[in-house]
This record gives sequence, structure tokens and C-alpha cells, in this order.
Amino acid sequence: MVTLTWYDDGALGAPYGSVPEQARMTLYAHGFQYHRHQSALLLPAAYGEHGRALRIQAVARRFAEQGIGVNLRHAAPTTTTVLPPSRPTAAPSHHR
Repeated sequence: MVTLTWYDDGALGAPYGSVPEQARMTLYAHGFQYHRHQSALLLPAAYGEHGRALRIQAVARRFAEQGIGVNLRHAAPTTTTVLPPSRPTAAPSHHR
């Protein structure tokens, strides 16, 4: 099984280590590129939506011939939580 993830920038990819060795050449042959700084195989967004769709279909057919399943998913949305600045609290005063 190969899980390919759609990223917010339009790229599609998978962590290199999660791609079975027998599947890597198929990905390379259909335009996926290894990005060392991300340690991932990525299909660049530059191919355009139609070009990526054709490549993904070709990859899925080839993987089916090899007995490899494909799972497509969207990257988890990134949310940023902004916390209000913390205010210093005064130490409790002890009155006698």
C-alpha cells in the first residue's frame, strides 16, 4: 500500500521511507521527484491539475498490475492557535 498525500500547495507526495522499494521506480517514471530536504517523493504542482490527474491514474494502474494499493488523502489542516499573552500574577500577600 502506498499512501499519497495532497498538500495545500498542490503537490502530491509520500515520505520516501513509507514507499515500498518496488513502487519507487513507478513514481519516478510518472514525474515524482525525490526531495532530500523533505525526505519525500513529490509530484510537483507545476504539472497542473489535469497533468497530475493523468499521472496519478497511470500510477494507480501500474500499481494495480504490481498488486500495490493506493490510498489518496489530504494533508491534515494546519491550525494555529493564538493564545493571549500571559499576565504575571502577583504573589499572594499575607496580612498579619
